[in-house]
Amino acid sequence: DGDPHAEELAKHFIASSSGAAAGRGGGGAGEAPVLGGLAGGDEEDAGSQLLAVGAGGCFTATLGNRSTQARYYTSQADVTALLSRLASGGGGDEVALAAGGAADEAAEPRLPNAMERAQLLRIQSRLKRCLTPAFCLDYDGTLAPIVTNPAAARLPDGVAALLQQLSDRHPTAIVSGRAVEKLQAWVDVPGVYYAGSHGFEIRGPNGSQLNYTVAAQLLPEVRRALEVLHAKLAPIPGVQIEDNKFVASVHTRNVSAADLPAVDAVVNGLLEEQPLLTRTAGIHVIEVRPQIHWHKGKAMGWLIKCMCEMLGLPSGADSRKATAMPIFIGDDVSDEDAFAELRGGRGIPIVVRAEAPLRRSTAAELWLRDPQQVAEFLAMFLNS
Repeated sequence: DGDPHAEELAKHFIASSSGAAAGRGGGGAGEAPVLGGLAGGDEEDAGSQLLAVGAGGCFTATLGNRSTQARYYTSQADVTALLSRLASGGGGDEVALAAGGAADEAAEPRLPNAMERAQLLRIQSRLKRCLTPAFCLDYDGTLAPIVTNPAAARLPDGVAALLQQLSDRHPTAIVSGRAVEKLQAWVDVPGVYYAGSHGFEIRGPNGSQLNYTVAAQLLPEVRRALEVLHAKLAPIPGVQIEDNKFVASVHTRNVSAADLPAVDAVVNGLLEEQPLLTRTAGIHVIEVRPQIHWHKGKAMGWLIKCMCEMLGLPSGADSRKATAMPIFIGDDVSDEDAFAELRGGRGIPIVVRAEAPLRRSTAAELWLRDPQQVAEFLAMFLNS
């Protein structure tokens, strides 16, 4: 920023890539020039391939493909390679840049799969130190496959029966950004605990008295936010707005890369008018929720305490470590708060990804491939 040498190098990269950038949504009137094609990919994901460069040779990037206030997206490997070339004064084409980033990434350590024999033995050894595992499971992308229409996300055949058997043996909770009422209707398992709206609302199994809400006084603010979002985002094709009670979810999976800045502008404008709310990002979703220090990780800790109390087991901060070992499984950015709470032997954090993630990319310690492998992993605990 402000380095004339870097500015000239950035302009060199822009000039050499102007054709590619123009063909992928950049270079329009009034827009910052963009560097395109760093990582390749098909046209559908073009919005995740661009690096915005503004006045003074500055550029803005987000690591990973997430809904964000940044205008365009790129990968961490490509950013690292670009900075290296800028520092050395080199040029090179975008193909070589992408190849260099991919090679660096391939050499980095990745998480082991939770279904590997060595990891299963490790989990078994850790569980011997407590009375029971306590499962905290995300819904979308973990138990239910990701679908184009968020309202159509349902459990695959047999998963509800699996959750019923699991909850009969071990404390089991669904911890999701969805509203509690939706989770209860879609899962419909009497013995399961629910933490909806990213933990802002918690309910116990059927027949229990557990009913806890966080920041109830800010619920009217969320309702007003939903009204504004519906009114101002209606003209943008593909936007889906979901009412998750304490969270207003703006789904962008079906929004074009060209329209994402307009969605960002609406959300940012809303937050300027409603400072009691904040913005968080997930996979193809922007969420507006109360601005307090509460998230899935905090909700998980409170849930474990309540589970121990309801089972008549020791629930103090120290004693419950030997009572219930949390196993949290999730796939989204919001699950990282829970993963972080379980680091250092405090639990077993498992992320769901299509391929083994880099160790540095997540606070999780293990990974599972998809909801089907999640179900296979959970089924192993039915006879334990």
